[in-house]
Amino acid sequence: MSEAKKKSRLEIGELAIRSVVGSWKGPNPAVACEAAFKLGQITDRLSDYDRTNNVLRVNFAANKVDEAYWQDVRDAFANGRCSEIKLSDVWQRYAPTAANDNHGFDVTWFDDVNESVTKEEIVKGFLGAGEFSLFVAKPGTGKSVLLCDIGCHIAAGTDWHGRKVKQGLVVFFAAERKGLTERRVAAWRKKHGVSGIPFVVVGGMLDLTSGLIDAKALASSIRTLEAKCGHGCNLIIIDTVTRTFGGGDQNASKDMQRYIQSVDELHRATGAHVAAIHHSGWEGDRGKGAIDLDGAIDVSFGVTASGKGESKSFVLECTGANDGNEGVITAFRLESVSLGKDADGNETTAPVVVPASVTPNDGSNLKGNTAKAQESLRAVIAEEGQSPPAGSPGFPEGVVVAGRDAWRNRFYTDAWAKEPKAEEATLSRRFRRAVTELKEGGMVGECGQMVWLDMDNPGHGQN
Repeated sequence: MSEAKKKSRLEIGELAIRSVVGSWKGPNPAVACEAAFKLGQITDRLSDYDRTNNVLRVNFAANKVDEAYWQDVRDAFANGRCSEIKLSDVWQRYAPTAANDNHGFDVTWFDDVNESVTKEEIVKGFLGAGEFSLFVAKPGTGKSVLLCDIGCHIAAGTDWHGRKVKQGLVVFFAAERKGLTERRVAAWRKKHGVSGIPFVVVGGMLDLTSGLIDAKALASSIRTLEAKCGHGCNLIIIDTVTRTFGGGDQNASKDMQRYIQSVDELHRATGAHVAAIHHSGWEGDRGKGAIDLDGAIDVSFGVTASGKGESKSFVLECTGANDGNEGVITAFRLESVSLGKDADGNETTAPVVVPASVTPNDGSNLKGNTAKAQESLRAVIAEEGQSPPAGSPGFPEGVVVAGRDAWRNRFYTDAWAKEPKAEEATLSRRFRRAVTELKEGGMVGECGQMVWLDMDNPGHGQN
């Protein structure tokens, strides 16, 4: 390139930069992202990288844009350079519309609150209308099969595990293994002998962290489905959180907040309950990622499995609720249904949910050190248990308690009676693990240094 052409290009570039900077006024992050995108378009063609990058940083500071938006601005700048998106996409990706989306705020005066209003539910005592629930468990615990079963019962208008349902359209968004989900639906249809119910399996890409555009698109599709089947949408199942998280980082609070905003958009646009399936880590029972998700949900559920093969069973438990009871919801097992054979005689099957009895949480199913720790606590309470002073906070009414130290010492004494050479460090590890299992199973209560046997939690022994 001749020096004259190079000089002309740089002069045009400077004019373009001034034009962009001139329209960039104030701290609005949306305006900052738009300006950054335009500067990115100028870079390499009309200006060198160092020049535009410096202009971006200087004007970001000069306009006093919140530093929290710097990465968004940098992303917009990078997208402008590589031209992966259009300028019209910038506002959707980096600067979504106001939270109320110009629909105004919903205001109710104090005296207008309806005292007799009752909570509307789509499954009695289980799922509330228009809420956000999270089903969290480790892989292989039947989460997706269970949600398919719940959804099919709602679509069919038939009781689910003895609970009344509100019939309506159910949308199962299978972001992973859509074909497998369809086979499960086919198995449920064959098992229950029904047809023509408003249940749809939807596949494709769904990104709930890059603005609201995908949430709005799904809501629009749901409105079309409602018109076609004549039923309002009662339940949207998202399988899974991870597969609909787009390019965001689940451990980043800002990205998780964007995911929650998309779920809120689905609520606003459809009024449906949104049930998201999520994986827990290999340690613990909470969902992976930023804790913001835990704070946004109305109710959370966990699924645990026990046994192997045909005897394997599962327990669904409410692990947290804003305005409901926690505890065991139901138990189930999986039954294999044959869907046919191929030309080589190989059979295709899919699982369906069938109810099972919940194992009573009375300690009769405990084994090993956990059972021994429970017996040690029972013995200590029988010998030296006492009632807390009347009105003491944190203690159930009528409970008999013992000190945690006394419990531990009794556990050691009982163990040494059978294993005189057992080291104290070994017994300490056994005791800690046993206490954790008893507390997680709801069989032991604790307040400060006092403990008690807790056999009567809601849901134990419920069918």
